[in-house]
Amino acid sequence: MDEQHQHEMDLGSVSLPKTPPSPKRGLTISATNKQALSPAQVEFNKRMKALEKEQANHERQRARLNKDLRLCTSELMPLLESVTRAEYQLILAASRARSSTKLTPKRKKWLGDLISGKAADLLADPTGLSSKEIDHLEALIEELGPNLLDEERKEMEQEDFDELRDFMEDMARQVGVELDLSGIDLQGDPVEVDRQVHERFAAAESAFQKGNQGAAATDKGKRKPSKAELERQRLREEVEAAKSRDLKSLYKQLAKVLHPDLETDPVLKAHKENWMKRLNTAQANGDLRDMLAIEMEWLGEESGNLAKASDEKLRVYSMVLKEQLDDLRAQTAMLIHEPEYHPILRFAGPYGAMRNPAIIKRDLLDERSRLEEMTAILHQGDTHTKAMLNQWADAHARMCSR
Repeated sequence: MDEQHQHEMDLGSVSLPKTPPSPKRGLTISATNKQALSPAQVEFNKRMKALEKEQANHERQRARLNKDLRLCTSELMPLLESVTRAEYQLILAASRARSSTKLTPKRKKWLGDLISGKAADLLADPTGLSSKEIDHLEALIEELGPNLLDEERKEMEQEDFDELRDFMEDMARQVGVELDLSGIDLQGDPVEVDRQVHERFAAAESAFQKGNQGAAATDKGKRKPSKAELERQRLREEVEAAKSRDLKSLYKQLAKVLHPDLETDPVLKAHKENWMKRLNTAQANGDLRDMLAIEMEWLGEESGNLAKASDEKLRVYSMVLKEQLDDLRAQTAMLIHEPEYHPILRFAGPYGAMRNPAIIKRDLLDERSRLEEMTAILHQGDTHTKAMLNQWADAHARMCSR
């Protein structure tokens, strides 16, 4: 059971490769004939190495998350579901024992409030329960009435969130960002709440950037731009045009020589089909790095062709690579928040990494044993059962009276 819950029940043109091609590393320019690299070549190498380093980091992070996900789905989630079912059985047993055991009116009232709270806690995360069991819990809460502590806790949490929301929205407005955090249900799935908050921040950032661009354009329309502004605008337009032209040109060149329909040899045709799929994906994503990788694989060399590229083209390539690097870093930082990895968040520590699986298993097994032991006592229907019910009712009454 979650430690934060306040309702506690306790006992106390070269030869082609023989296998389908894959992206190669080291797409950098090497100096030849003792001639030093130009600044544009040095910058290109720097950007390419940084991108390859981040790609390796991204792959490592995804591999780690995939490993954690396999562990969660194969071992931890089944255990968690068994704990949820054990808690469900305990709630049912407690409800039946409350009805069949002779208790004082006050104790019966406090015990009913405790059971209602535990049922509400379980409904907040009913992993492993059937729709019929969920309906049963909802009917039980309806019968017993809302839990007093739950109502107070929800009010306090909402007040704290409203205060934090107002503060964050006000801070955002001071820097020109319209952030809207309204309508987020704190009582819903924590993973869904986390996703909504991230989406709202991303939407606010996007709107802020578009607004800045529009404001800059409006501002420029009101006054005559300076020579420096005109020169910067000209350079930006030239770079964007060159970027688009070079990417399209490289795609057309490669598509022409790699198109599988022009190949009669079955083996070579299969290789070209693989290349062409990668090329189309790279073109759709504006992925210069993979386009260059495909070109190098086709030419059968690493950097000879790049060494012949003009400095102007390399500067454009460097800008594209920088954009890819920034995007990839953002993707790596947000990997854990992708929907497929949500199960990991259940077992993550304060910094996002999953806690020690052995400790998680031990804790889940201990919790399940504790719940099953209490359920067994409730099923006895003897003095031990009554003693435990009285203990729960008295402890809950003291907690609610604080």
